[in-house]
Amino acid sequence: MSSEAIFVPGKRKYAFCGDQHGLMLFSSVIERVKEEELLHEIFLIEGEPEWSQLSKYLKDQKMGTYLYVGLPNDQLLQAKLVSEAMGFSDEEAQYIGYGEKVMRVYCCRCHGINEMKNAEEEILCNHCGLELSVSDHYSVYHNAVLGYVAKL
Repeated sequence: MSSEAIFVPGKRKYAFCGDQHGLMLFSSVIERVKEEELLHEIFLIEGEPEWSQLSKYLKDQKMGTYLYVGLPNDQLLQAKLVSEAMGFSDEEAQYIGYGEKVMRVYCCRCHGINEMKNAEEEILCNHCGLELSVSDHYSVYHNAVLGYVAKL
């Protein structure tokens, strides 16, 4: 999940999904797609997302469609899971979030998941009390960065 939309040329169709603010994050890419008269659609997500509607929309897309999703950070992971379930790989989509971001940290001792809102170098595990050094190693399986023993 990146922070800036990048136009990916040579796709059959471009699908832009998101709320009003999220779609604004793709404005430069949308303008380029329109200028080049490329096939595209915009799927507006209003209010609390109806994941079944997004799922149906994505399921109806043909091979060769490139997906852009822009939503608040607390909804972005669910949208990514829905799009992956509908067959979109990381190479066929870009996900951009905005707003407050909660970072998940996986404890190497007790395997608990801790959440932090501010980027910190060290935190205490909420489960076992171990002081963790927050790494930049991301676990897709746990959807969290790994926390290693800070001091021995």
